Amino acid sequence: MKPNTLIVFLDNIQRTIIATVVSDDKSSITVTKPTILNVAPTQDKKLQVQLYPLFFREFTANRDEFPNWTYSKDSIVLSDAQIEANLITQYTQMFQTNAEATNAPVVKLFDDENS
Repeated sequence: MKPNTLIVFLDNIQRTIIATVVSDDKSSITVTKPTILNVAPTQDKKLQVQLYPLFFREFTANRDEFPNWTYSKDSIVLSDAQIEANLITQYTQMFQTNAEATNAPVVKLFDDENS
């Protein structure tokens, strides 16, 4: 697999993982920015799809660096699934660094007390 491509696989407890490939060899695959794909029914009988980080970067010393995760190919199930564009957009936005986010517009959450 080529580095910097998205991959879909099932981990050893059958969670669907979407991640970016760092490296790949005969026995293992190293990825970064892994997410868990969660699908849940809504009250109106539709399916809600959400991505959750496997590990929250708020727990790391440098929030703009993403750790690598190495999986043994003996313990995962690889897939050739092609990810839908909206899911790729959600995945990309999840991993914007602080430097990338500084160009984003500021959203005011609370009114100023002095206003």
